[in-house]
Amino acid sequence: MELGTFVFSHRGALAERAAAQDDVMGLVNLFSLRPLEKREVALFTLDLCNNRVDRHFSRFPEEELEKINEMTPGRPLLERHDMTGSLPRGTFFRSRLHREGDTLSVRPEVYVLRTEENRDFILNIEGGIYRETSISFSFRKPECSICGKDLRRCAHVPGREYGDALCHFIMREVVEVVEGSVVSAGSQGTGFVSQERAFPGAPLEALTLARDDLHRPIELWRSGWALE
Repeated sequence: MELGTFVFSHRGALAERAAAQDDVMGLVNLFSLRPLEKREVALFTLDLCNNRVDRHFSRFPEEELEKINEMTPGRPLLERHDMTGSLPRGTFFRSRLHREGDTLSVRPEVYVLRTEENRDFILNIEGGIYRETSISFSFRKPECSICGKDLRRCAHVPGREYGDALCHFIMREVVEVVEGSVVSAGSQGTGFVSQERAFPGAPLEALTLARDDLHRPIELWRSGWALE
């Protein structure tokens, strides 16, 4: 009997605003119907998922993260995985893999239009109120970390220990990235990524100039930002 495809939400954490670098707007405009200007968008970078075992006792292997990284550009950013009527807040326009120690993360960038409707959404992200993110995706096989079989066909239970090993399931054969969302609580415990950590080696002065250039067009919003 053929088993069905899972649709799953796996949570990460929202990262800091993306720095303006290389041809960002050229990449943004690959997804817009008319050319957008820098003053019209807010740009953010976020960690969407990684290879750690999460609170639900599941994890992505690195080869599946590579697939997710390729699938993410062009997918929407939503609030709370609300697919019952709410429309997207933003669009992922590029993504990369980020390694820190043993952790490999999918780290995409998203643009959000600076409309009146999105104003509070953007300010809540910038202020650290909306900080957690989650990915919605589908995959075919939950592989048991203990025996390697399909979890639906073995007797092991995720979260239980067998000898010295904690059982979890490995998410194999990712089919689709449906969307990324801003949520109230993530499951992986990751936090904001500073400009310096998001773009290592970039001079502080260059990052400051890029940030000021990005903020300049909208004085009302710019006056409320705390620049360090």
